[in-house]
Amino acid sequence: MLDVTPAEVVTSRDSVRVTSPARTWCDLAVQLTVPELVAAGDRLLRSGRVSLGELRSAADARRDRRGMVAIRSALPLLDPRSLSPKESELRALVVLAGFPVPGVNVDIHAPTGEFVAMVDLFFEAFGEILEYQGDHHRTDRRAWRRDRTREAELEALGYHVMEVTDDDLVNPEALLRRIARNLTRRGWRGEPRPLDEIRRHLRIPGA
Repeated sequence: MLDVTPAEVVTSRDSVRVTSPARTWCDLAVQLTVPELVAAGDRLLRSGRVSLGELRSAADARRDRRGMVAIRSALPLLDPRSLSPKESELRALVVLAGFPVPGVNVDIHAPTGEFVAMVDLFFEAFGEILEYQGDHHRTDRRAWRRDRTREAELEALGYHVMEVTDDDLVNPEALLRRIARNLTRRGWRGEPRPLDEIRRHLRIPGA
């Protein structure tokens, strides 16, 4: 039987006790990586079904200590402005790796004030943009052409656009090296954390 306090349950029409969204998110911490947990949390926050305060309260009230490292790591990374799970995973990986915290879904305008694009992740101080590209960007010819024009317009304004795919997220070491090179080339003087330091956040916490 679930260990559920009265404040953490709701009753369905069939009078079945189920955990609240906040409690469920905490329970997922024993199965998901930290980036995946961030993606789930971002989705909940964006839906309006739960607040950040409720997630924090659920974490504080949690009796099962399994997954607490993942929960505590994920909470400060949550952002309801994220529009897709993979975008959330990419942002979590970037911040865990010690890079500057990027802006999320930022509108870019030309000097004339004309809107150019909304970009996924934006390192404003360095003019570096990260764009997650799902398969539909590749298989939809119209979307592919639109992406190329959009990227050319951003590059013409002096920004650098780095595209990221799901394959890159599967091989984070190469991805993080590439991000570090691009940011360093554009003036960043920091150092990313070694992959070994964040590896525990990228595996299944309960394994």
